[in-house]
Amino acid sequence: MDQLINIKEKFKIPKIGKLPLYLIIVVFVFLLAVLQDYIYSRIQNTGFYLSESSLYNTFWIFFIPLTIYANRLIKIVNPKNKFTKLPLSFGVGLFFSFLHIILFASLYVLVSSLIFTPTHRFSNIFYSALSNQLHIALLWYIIFPTIYMSKHKSTHIKKHYPDKIKLKIGSKILNVSSSTIQFISTDKPYSIIHTNDKKILDNKSLKEFETNLDPSVFLRVHRSSIINANYVKELKSRNNGDYDATLQSGKVIRLSRHFRNNWKQLIQ
Repeated sequence: MDQLINIKEKFKIPKIGKLPLYLIIVVFVFLLAVLQDYIYSRIQNTGFYLSESSLYNTFWIFFIPLTIYANRLIKIVNPKNKFTKLPLSFGVGLFFSFLHIILFASLYVLVSSLIFTPTHRFSNIFYSALSNQLHIALLWYIIFPTIYMSKHKSTHIKKHYPDKIKLKIGSKILNVSSSTIQFISTDKPYSIIHTNDKKILDNKSLKEFETNLDPSVFLRVHRSSIINANYVKELKSRNNGDYDATLQSGKVIRLSRHFRNNWKQLIQ
């Protein structure tokens, strides 16, 4: 059955998450640490207990959620003064390092009280982790927020797109407000710019218009058309991956599944 979707607001730019990277790094280090314990036990001719080694190395697992929360905190604070970034990174690193060790020691004591006899004291585990893993936690929680801040800043530096574009009509140059452009289609070797009140023929290609217009507003939805997302009124599925977009003017534009990455936000 055809789906009818009313577009009430602009689409949102999708977020690109980094959790898989954290997961791969931490799981790899966790397995490596358990393997290290096993090799050490063989070299020293001591006993190796997988349950105890795995429990102690859950220290590495805490890096996943705490790194996410550290990055979220950095995003909320978002210091703009470069002189405040270093103290902030160090403060965040120190706070999350101690929080990490406290949570790890608490989990270790809780689980050990259920499966080990005798149980381990919190102070022993806490001071052991403090002396052996504090430097690792500090490096991790200082470096990752610093990297995150630099990437967060770079992703928010947006290219400036002019409010008007220049179109050549014969020997004349016409300045057209981009907000009045509903869609652009092709009539090779020309492009047709459809505004609120006229059609304009221009010799630039759709690729050139893609470069000159804001891609968060002007979406390449087909090899022969670009639409202004602000003018989309509703979408209707063709049940084959393609959609028909009805603009406010009543014009229907086909959204090709081959360009789905450009317009998929409209149906989310």
